[in-house]
Amino acid sequence: MSILKVDTINEKTSGNGVQIAGHVIQYQQRHFDLGGGFTTSTASYIDFTNVYVDITPKFSNSLIKFRTQVFGKNATSTGYSQFQIVDTNNSNTRFNVNTAAESAFYEETGWNTSVITAVNTANTTSTMRLQLRIFTSTSHTSVFNWSSGDSRHVEAWEIAQ
Repeated sequence: MSILKVDTINEKTSGNGVQIAGHVIQYQQRHFDLGGGFTTSTASYIDFTNVYVDITPKFSNSLIKFRTQVFGKNATSTGYSQFQIVDTNNSNTRFNVNTAAESAFYEETGWNTSVITAVNTANTTSTMRLQLRIFTSTSHTSVFNWSSGDSRHVEAWEIAQ
């Protein structure tokens, strides 16, 4: 049995720092509000206004975890919403693995919260802008609004592999 005791660990002088698999390297977040709300009837993915976070990975092989939440509903009882995340600094490359990172509000007209999460490899050390996008089922309307006193945020973690 060995015991290692240290008072201080200093980062090495070259490179981007220590990488311990599963540990968080950095965390970024930003708060957003929708002001007068956000409504869409577009049956293709469009930017969800003001819901993005910037992160500059220290290692290209790191995992990046994206997370946000939205409060919304369908204007009619047969609609639904789908969400995806794209890196707008990298030709709008889809960040989530499948076409949609999350689906929500299926045939619901009551207000509900949806948590959207995606994890993928950074594949870059350049700044990423991870932008939430939304798709609304054909001939339907998705409505997003909440009290001006509410605070919403979007987050990104860089996690070592």
